[in-house]
Amino acid sequence: MNIRKAEDQDIDSIIKVVSLAFNKEQYLQGQKVVEATLVSELLNDNDNVVNLVSEDSEIVGHVFISPVSLEPDVGLFCGQVSPLSVHPDHQSKGIGSSLMWAVIDESRVKGLDVLFLLGDPNYYHRFGFVSSKVDNVYGISRYFQELELNAGCIPSKETHAHLAPAFSRLGI
Repeated sequence: MNIRKAEDQDIDSIIKVVSLAFNKEQYLQGQKVVEATLVSELLNDNDNVVNLVSEDSEIVGHVFISPVSLEPDVGLFCGQVSPLSVHPDHQSKGIGSSLMWAVIDESRVKGLDVLFLLGDPNYYHRFGFVSSKVDNVYGISRYFQELELNAGCIPSKETHAHLAPAFSRLGI
């Protein structure tokens, strides 16, 4: 298995993997899988901070980071991990974990200060994510999590995270 930066010619394979990974009724918006539409929208908006794929003989996994701005602006470079996708035939083989470690490493290389995500705390805790106290569109909950790549950088005062516009356009 190889993890690499996504390229323009990968988009159809990425959309296929994301669609299959999230192909459950609660993830549909019309006839399309909302997470697949999210990836397309983020790319169209040039809201691409990190975009990685995992491939064997074909692309079997994908992870994406889009920009997050904080209010008040304290000069931090932040990103939202969403979505993390693994083709159903390749799940439970460590591909998702490998993609997460790779995206964290690439985020450090790019100089990101904080990563945010919405997901299962039991899964993401292994990567160092903790429940965030930063207000956000989802509200403060154990599912909205953060990983400070620059320890102690999030101000202790009230802060609000703004995700890339595609999230609000799609209602997610």
